[in-house]
Amino acid sequence: MTQVRFCRALAVVRSLPTSSGGSFQPSIGDKLNFYGLYKQAVVGDIMLLKPSSRMVVQYAKWKAWDRLRGVRPIDAQKMYIDALIQLLDKVTIHDKPIDSSLSRYS
Repeated sequence: MTQVRFCRALAVVRSLPTSSGGSFQPSIGDKLNFYGLYKQAVVGDIMLLKPSSRMVVQYAKWKAWDRLRGVRPIDAQKMYIDALIQLLDKVTIHDKPIDSSLSRYS
């Protein structure tokens, strides 16, 4: 059941806008959090060498994934779902939380 909910959460996150055009866009911190959780859920512990801090994007992604070292993939999937619900709780449309229509993720 968790994997089905995880796949649905992936679809929602992938559908979020990538550039601001007046609509909601997750922060860079949110994006990095989702990246790290996704990699831990799908691949497991990071085995890549730490990139140079001068490679800003690669280093940030590496850190986001590395901080989850030791977390079981199934737990990372649950954390991903919870992170999405928390993110959507922040967003309101017409004074109504978006996540009320996504109760199937809970």
